[in-house]
Amino acid sequence: MLDLITFVLLMKKWIGFSIIILFLSQCSEYNSKSTKEEQLRKSKKLSVPFIKNSPDTISPESSLKKEEKYAIQPFHKRGKKKERENRIISSNGTSRQRSPDSLLVQKMLWLRSENIEIDLNEPKSKAFLFSSVEIGKFSSMITLSRERFLQINFDNDILDNTDRFYTNGIRFDFISPVFQRFPLNLLMIPYWKSGMNYYGISLVQNMYTPSTTKIGGILYGDRPYAAYLILKSFKITNDSRDKFRQTSEIDIGIIGPASLGDFVQKSFHNNVPTNSEPLGWEFQIQNDLILNYNLSYEKGVVCGKNIEINLTGTGALGTLYTNIGGGIMLRTGILNPYFKNLGITKRSIIEEEGLQRLQILFSLKSNVKVVGYDATLEGGIFNKTNSYTIGQNSVTRFVYQGSACLTFSYGGFGINVEQFLLSPEFHNGWWHKWVHIGLTFCL
Repeated sequence: MLDLITFVLLMKKWIGFSIIILFLSQCSEYNSKSTKEEQLRKSKKLSVPFIKNSPDTISPESSLKKEEKYAIQPFHKRGKKKERENRIISSNGTSRQRSPDSLLVQKMLWLRSENIEIDLNEPKSKAFLFSSVEIGKFSSMITLSRERFLQINFDNDILDNTDRFYTNGIRFDFISPVFQRFPLNLLMIPYWKSGMNYYGISLVQNMYTPSTTKIGGILYGDRPYAAYLILKSFKITNDSRDKFRQTSEIDIGIIGPASLGDFVQKSFHNNVPTNSEPLGWEFQIQNDLILNYNLSYEKGVVCGKNIEINLTGTGALGTLYTNIGGGIMLRTGILNPYFKNLGITKRSIIEEEGLQRLQILFSLKSNVKVVGYDATLEGGIFNKTNSYTIGQNSVTRFVYQGSACLTFSYGGFGINVEQFLLSPEFHNGWWHKWVHIGLTFCL
């Protein structure tokens, strides 16, 4: 009997203890569940609703309505007091914030609707696209021209009845937006206002001879034989609003026999009955590397309907030429604004912008430059095995160049003929003349 009473009392203790444990576990589960629900509610307050419309289908107006409905509320993370940027004012006057991604989509949609392609090589264009500034409040950006041109340029002094000094030059230019992707373009000086960029490449071969090619050997005190072949990568920025043009060029090539200048001139002379083969090319400037950067600026100061006057500034630095100069250009006749395009454009653009389809104009150019280095006279920088060069003390440091040009263009085709005049480039040298003929095709 005593054992039975002891067992009952013991069971009452275990049952009471079990009831307490069960009650505590239920309380713990309830607290855990309420904590999770509270965290979930907080996360919902901070989350941004997903908009199903894609950038291809959403319009700027509908995007703005979406933002009005799902406004992002400002919040602070623990330990940080910096408020999020991109604050805008909603239609009801309350302050709210816009996400950077949404503003980027707005700008991309606006560019697409306006059929504008910006040039992301330019820091100014990147600032427009990725900044928090509204579209209407951004002052400027740089666009990329979709036009394509082929230019063929030929220089020779035969039309002036001479055969000396700068005697022949050939240049092919191809302008297309595809050349924007060239890595060399990232090295070019950017433009910091509004404008339109044209990208292109050029293949250039120039040849130089002494005052006569009919006497063999070295003609001391005269110009040495020289020729170079270079590939140019260039960018032209037209700013029609400020009447300004910036041109950057990077040259890579070779000077010397590898440029095939002697082969071209000998082939030309041998196929013309009245010419004899030039003598002395074996003493030309020897092979050397060409790396050059060229920069020019043009600013319109008089911009009338039938007359324009532009100021120019030029500079070159590298292993071919190092110089700096400036000058003036006058244009008159039936013409389109100089800074509107590159001289010609497609008929569709002519009609859209109300430009002259027919252009007949006359121009005069006058420039002076200070010469620091000229490899066609002094030889290359790296190769010092030349048979003959002009010494530094014999190089003329101030050189004048002028030209008169007649241009005719209609629609997408243009032709120009230009007469050049150059002052002596070395001591005891002569004034020199040559004729330039250029053809331009809008593709």
